[in-house]
Amino acid sequence: MKVLSLIKSGAAIATMAAFFSLGGCSKPPVKIVSAQMVTNLDKGSGHFDRVLEVCFAEPLQATYYHRITILSKEDVKISGAGDLKPMASDPDNPCYPRNLYMYINKDSPVDAKQLIKDYLMPGNLKQVLIQVYTTEPEGKELPIAERLFENL
Repeated sequence: MKVLSLIKSGAAIATMAAFFSLGGCSKPPVKIVSAQMVTNLDKGSGHFDRVLEVCFAEPLQATYYHRITILSKEDVKISGAGDLKPMASDPDNPCYPRNLYMYINKDSPVDAKQLIKDYLMPGNLKQVLIQVYTTEPEGKELPIAERLFENL
């Protein structure tokens, strides 16, 4: 009986140690450096004609969650969110192309795809707000990185 209780308490201690050591493994901070509309990715398909390239100070080493809000000069607003993952195809590149059509969701305006095509183009973006979180926020968590770009 004593051996069994020692094994159980040893397992409990090991489990607790593993749990507390995970708390020390946080994601590295990120810094948003720039954002620009990229026009050379679409090869005629029409699916990559609206791409925003977001650049960080360093290539991402972990998966983060981000929110983006884009406002055109005509006040067309598109908002969306999703994961930002390290790029397996180009792990040393700190810039991430984000297809704007990926941000269409149930809260998007009617005909969002056509609005993106007609209004969200280089030289016509009044504001782009990018917020990065360690994980998807469940409440009022503050972003670990945030940047507002104007007149892109």
